[in-house]
Amino acid sequence: MSVQVAQVSLSQGDLHVWLDCWWFYYLTWYDEAIAAGEIENLGITMEPAPSFWTIPRWVHEEYNINTVEDIKEHWELFKDPEDTTKGLFINCPIGWQCQMVNRIKLEAYGLTEYYNIVEPTAGAQTAAMAGAQKKHQPVFGYYWAPTALMGMFDWYILEEPEYDPDVWDNIQAAIEDESLRPLDEACAYEAVSPVNAVWSGLRDMAPDVVALFEKMNIGLELTNKSAAWAKENEVQDWNKVGVWYLRNNEDRWKTWVTDDAYKKIKTALDEYGPVP
Repeated sequence: MSVQVAQVSLSQGDLHVWLDCWWFYYLTWYDEAIAAGEIENLGITMEPAPSFWTIPRWVHEEYNINTVEDIKEHWELFKDPEDTTKGLFINCPIGWQCQMVNRIKLEAYGLTEYYNIVEPTAGAQTAAMAGAQKKHQPVFGYYWAPTALMGMFDWYILEEPEYDPDVWDNIQAAIEDESLRPLDEACAYEAVSPVNAVWSGLRDMAPDVVALFEKMNIGLELTNKSAAWAKENEVQDWNKVGVWYLRNNEDRWKTWVTDDAYKKIKTALDEYGPVP
């Protein structure tokens, strides 16, 4: 189901629950649907989920690289194999919004003097970041959470100026109007939490379900770890990933449900059988 179809379906009650709803990316629809009483926000799915620039934690610790300014001095750690006079920044794929945002931010921070930019496919981006970690090599690039990559390795998020809505508006304007580039300042991405969004009629239809979602917070780091477990064990059946999550985080999810429901879930997990 596409985002657009989900929006219409949830507002009209054809869809009752939208977990992990990234409302921030479709704010106009979300605000209008909330104001009209068509949908409800029952609380966050997880802690604020960030987008960021990152390096391996061991690189941060060994070379004392903390900020976007610090990484200028250490470009030689991240040498571009195709142009050894500069370092390499691994950007997100062409066509993604973050692709242009990152280019504008690199310019504003003065990093294009020190770094070339590569924009691989999504799969190649992940492979490049993971491959460097496996080989214990420095790597510098953009990524986000929750993702398997964040759960599989230890990363350090580079410090940037804090998110500022006015600065962010300037970045967005520069995407539309290239004459505004280079900007003289930039800022970090805003980290926001996805939410448990439901059709407003669900409260009368299934109050017990609403009560569950009002308590349910699956956790950012636990989502990273679950995705990492699936990746490392080549598990593509997400029912098995759900079983693994529930078996390993009982203290968390048991607070979401009634005692009777807890006993039934526990029995079902015991009877499910082994997962990798």
